[in-house]
Parts: sequence; structure tokens; C-alpha cells
Amino acid sequence: MAILNRLKKNKRDDAPKKEKKVASKAVSKKSAKKVSQKVSDEKVTKVFIGANAHRILIEPLVTEKATLTGAYYFRVHPDANKSEVAKAIEKVYGVKPKTVRMMNVLGKKVRTNSRKKGKRANWKKAIVRLKSGETINVYEGT
Repeated sequence: MAILNRLKKNKRDDAPKKEKKVASKAVSKKSAKKVSQKVSDEKVTKVFIGANAHRILIEPLVTEKATLTGAYYFRVHPDANKSEVAKAIEKVYGVKPKTVRMMNVLGKKVRTNSRKKGKRANWKKAIVRLKSGETINVYEGT
């Protein structure tokens, strides 16, 4: 009887182990998909920043407010984020920014010929602050 009980216990122990292995394989497949998606997303952003830094920074905004505050204002690509803007500034101007702040600017409602109504396009603005002593030559276009 003791031998039969041992065999029954061994069979019971084997069955749940197989189920656990199957479950762990399913989890690993899901996690593998997530990892591959993350890797592909990182590759896209690295390629986008490295090769096309000039597409992220559309134009510098030279305004009275920008000169008084000591920050640099840029019109940037609407899909760009803070880290991409920081890397693009470092690539184009060779200066690492201290902080980058972003804001969406809504286009103004306008009227043309006093009858037609329209709206200017929305755009994104980046405010970049540098460490003390560092500058960007915005006026020269470098």
C-alpha cells in the first residue's frame, strides 16, 4: 500500500509541474513581445534623433521675452518630447541643456478678406535653459 501511495503522489506532483511550465512559457512569450516592442521603439527614436536632429528643431524663436529671460525658445516638431529635443540641441549646437520645458501653442483664429474664417496651425514650443556661461549662437544660424 505504501508503494501505491508513493506512486500516486509522484503522479500528482508531476501533473502540476507540467502545467506550471506551460504557464511560464506563455508568460515568457508575452514578455518577449513587450521587450521586442521596447527595443524597436528605442531604435526608432535613436535613428530619428541622430540622423534628423534638424527636423526636431524647426526654428529658433528670437523674441524680446527670450532675450530677457536668458532662455532659448525653439519651435519644435509636434511629436517631439523633452529628451529628443535635448539630444537634438546637443547634436546641432554642441551644448548640453540644463532643462527643457515644452508647451503646445494653439493656433489663433483669423479672418481673411473680412468674410472667411480660419485658424492657424497648432505648434509646439520648447524652452531650453543652459548652464551658466554656455551660449547658443542663434543669430548666426549655427
